[in-house]
Amino acid sequence: MGKAQLLPHTAAYVREQSLCWHLALAAFKTGNGNGDLLAKIVKALYLAWYLQEAGFGGVQREVYLDAERILDVAASCASRGVWVIESADCPPIIQILDLHERQLLCAPVFAVAEAESCVVRFGKSEKRAPW
Repeated sequence: MGKAQLLPHTAAYVREQSLCWHLALAAFKTGNGNGDLLAKIVKALYLAWYLQEAGFGGVQREVYLDAERILDVAASCASRGVWVIESADCPPIIQILDLHERQLLCAPVFAVAEAESCVVRFGKSEKRAPW
């Protein structure tokens, strides 16, 4: 394993990723979300879970369950052409996105790659959620 795999991602990379997640969430707050933005948020939450399982910080499982419920509502409303998440519903999602930002700042690149592999495996499974 090379040195680059043993170090965390660069701060610039982490800022870019974090900005993407928070802009996606901001789009939902204004009713301008879409499936791609929802997928970005969901992937970040799943990565946070798997990195948490690997020992890189964490929040209580209930926070993930709350975030999942909120995102499920957003996805179900999309069938009516409504892509919105109310501002009052955002704190659990924000808490996990902030955790994931901290994780990316300290977890080595190889651990993030392993978490991404877990997300892919989960996506191919019949499970409802990784938590």
